[in-house]
Amino acid sequence: MAYEFLTQATLKKLATGETWQRQINDESIIDVSLNAGQLMICQPEIEESFIPFSQKLMTYCEQLALQFPFIEFAQPQEFHSTLLTIFNQQNEQFKLQRPILLSWCHEIAKIFNQIKSIEISFSHVVLTSNGSLILTGISEELTLFRQQIYQKIPIESELHKNIIHITLGRLREDTSSAEMKTLYNELEQNRSSLMHYDINTPIVIRHPKFVVSKGSLSSEVQLGLTMEFNQLWPFRCY
Repeated sequence: MAYEFLTQATLKKLATGETWQRQINDESIIDVSLNAGQLMICQPEIEESFIPFSQKLMTYCEQLALQFPFIEFAQPQEFHSTLLTIFNQQNEQFKLQRPILLSWCHEIAKIFNQIKSIEISFSHVVLTSNGSLILTGISEELTLFRQQIYQKIPIESELHKNIIHITLGRLREDTSSAEMKTLYNELEQNRSSLMHYDINTPIVIRHPKFVVSKGSLSSEVQLGLTMEFNQLWPFRCY
């Protein structure tokens, strides 16, 4: 499977028997990303393919939530795939770099408008070694888009992405290795159950959006800043 390195890292951590710690959210961080989905953020063009996709994904997650209450699952309107991470630093740095970030996002919007759409195929739900539950995807178009952006815009190399995914949920509390092993086994044994929800249908992204969030886990969307950054799209009416 793609992203087998994620599974290997998880198995290595499970082998230690240590307690899995929930992720701590650093509220001083500001994140600027180009996202697909995230239906909670309104804009003139709705990413229509994400509406039924998010509903099916939520039905799948609801079944898991009954078995594993220590995982906090996202709501369907929050599901998103991060196409690019553009900035992820302290709020003070964001204030200083805001003008250049706006110029970068304007260039990114122009490049995407030349491509017009990106297709992503999602397939496997994976438990990562940091306690996140993610749906992994593949897309040659997104890989090429990222490469084009990284060649033209000096986004920090630490923010360059090499995986495609949607975060379904995270640990809501510190959890024993035994419970995490049970979750891992459930995912492995019922990997084909995703087919029941028809989640494997490719998603076509035509209207990504810039999202400005507060916190290292991008937990609080800054709607005013998000609206400001999305005004940069050429040939869109706001």
